[in-house]
Amino acid sequence: MIIVSIRAQNVLRYAELSIDLAERGLIAISGQNESGKSSIGETLCFALFGRTFSVPPEDLRRVVRWGEDDCSVTIEFAVEDKHYLLSRFLDRDGNHSAKLALVDDPENPIARGVAAVGDVLFKIIGFAYDEFVESFYLAQREITTPHPHSHAIKIMAGIAPLENVMHSLGSEIVEREEVLGEIQAEWYAVEGDIQALGIEEGLMPALEDERHESAKQVDQITTLTAEIQHGLDTWETNTRSIHRARGARGRASFLRVVVLLLALAAAALWALLTFASDSPLAVTAHDMLVKYLPQWDLSRRVWIGYLAAGLVALFVLFWVRASSLQRRIARLRAEAGQIGEVLARTREIGIEPDVDGEEDDLAQAPPRPQDAEYEALRQQLDQGEAVARMAHDYSERELAWLDYVGRGLSLQIEALDQKIENERVRLQEAMNLSDVLVSLRDRREDIQERIADRRRGIELLEAAIVHLANQFNRDIKDLVARMLPLFTDGRYQHLQIDSELRVRMFSSEKLDFIDLDEVSSGTQRQVMLALRLALSKKLLSRTVKGRQFAFLDEPFAFFDEERTCRALKALADLGDDISQVWIVAQDFPEACDVAFDTKVDCKRGSDVLTVLS
Repeated sequence: MIIVSIRAQNVLRYAELSIDLAERGLIAISGQNESGKSSIGETLCFALFGRTFSVPPEDLRRVVRWGEDDCSVTIEFAVEDKHYLLSRFLDRDGNHSAKLALVDDPENPIARGVAAVGDVLFKIIGFAYDEFVESFYLAQREITTPHPHSHAIKIMAGIAPLENVMHSLGSEIVEREEVLGEIQAEWYAVEGDIQALGIEEGLMPALEDERHESAKQVDQITTLTAEIQHGLDTWETNTRSIHRARGARGRASFLRVVVLLLALAAAALWALLTFASDSPLAVTAHDMLVKYLPQWDLSRRVWIGYLAAGLVALFVLFWVRASSLQRRIARLRAEAGQIGEVLARTREIGIEPDVDGEEDDLAQAPPRPQDAEYEALRQQLDQGEAVARMAHDYSERELAWLDYVGRGLSLQIEALDQKIENERVRLQEAMNLSDVLVSLRDRREDIQERIADRRRGIELLEAAIVHLANQFNRDIKDLVARMLPLFTDGRYQHLQIDSELRVRMFSSEKLDFIDLDEVSSGTQRQVMLALRLALSKKLLSRTVKGRQFAFLDEPFAFFDEERTCRALKALADLGDDISQVWIVAQDFPEACDVAFDTKVDCKRGSDVLTVLS
């Protein structure tokens, strides 16, 4: 950044200030005390940054010249190949405005407003006020060692961006640790909710097993009830069928005996007439046949044989009929006897439903037949001697008890279903809360990992900052070591600069490094001036674009003429990077072989200053 011109009205000491400058070389500003030399630098500082070194920001209205209502300043400066116009206005009411535009297009500003101009200007020139007063601008004050931890020094060292990142990471760590605290609090709350649910491990499977077992018992009771009803119906039906079959079997047996006797009689008569026809018994039988059968003769005795054979066949039929009926009776008795097996299985059931008095009709269980009644009935059933009324009475009481048990089990199942549903809801709620815990755990682990990453990043940044600080100190040491011989005519060449930017110089007389307070004030200021210029060159290498100006207000205080001449020669040969050097002094030695490109003479009694390049 090179200053081309300054135009100001009512700024500090000057009612009107107009300076055109050479873009290279030394600019000498001289004059007596109270002649307005420092006001030029203050005006330039106000134009650039809207503040000055001597006037605090909260009292900025003091920049307005005494007795005036407002002030304005416009500077033209060049950065690389572009020329800019920067204008500021300030009144005693505190109204402050700024405008930045290109010289070629002043009607279309790049930025308007103090904040907007400040942001754009920083991008153009590469530094702000703090860096400016620690490097390029040496206000009228004692030259002191810059504070090593100032923001400006950190920017020059390249540390500031890393520290900004580190502070950002630290802030993120704090924010995430706060989030971790919130997550932990939520974790405890969710855990408390889960504990409040009182989930019993294994309760749900136990309830489901109990419900399954109860359902099986209901099915068993339903099956037994149906089997008892069917068995009772079968027993009644078969009992009647057995009675009818017994009657038919009795008749068949009786007729079988009768037919057998008739068959034997017919066979005997046929044998007698056939094989013993001359016997008295045969004659008697023949006479009787003739008497009762007028058409009888011996030739017809074969029909008696046929009759005997027919009766035998009829006997066989009745015998088969009786046997068939006997088998049917046995089958019917066996079928009827199955109710005994059903009742036996029923007696094995020992269920006592837990109805808890929920239903009035279940509050009192119906009496169940006693074991003795069952044994008596079973014996009679097995023997086929059971009475219908006895079987009915026993079965009805057993069915009533089974119905009571079945309804009780149904109520139990309903209660279990409700418990299972409630437990399912609680388990689902617990699962949902567990999912929340899993989500919280994942978030916690993610945040912890992010915190760990940022802590590792901070460690790396701290190491990088240490490295940059050491490199910065080495670079400053090298730069000071190159410039200091120019200021001290080679008397001091070797320096030590520690991490706090404290300078020690090697004394050829003492053959050791000595502190600054062991040398004269002039030498101290030479060293500090060399250090200040070294910092300026470092800032140039970091962020500044193009050539740069430096403003040195009274840098030669306590310098003798010889030292001043050496310093002027050194300042005239700082290099292409610092190519415009403003130097403020009461006067300059005439014997110095140094040419000033612009001279500014300030008069104590004049409030108007005009300088043409």
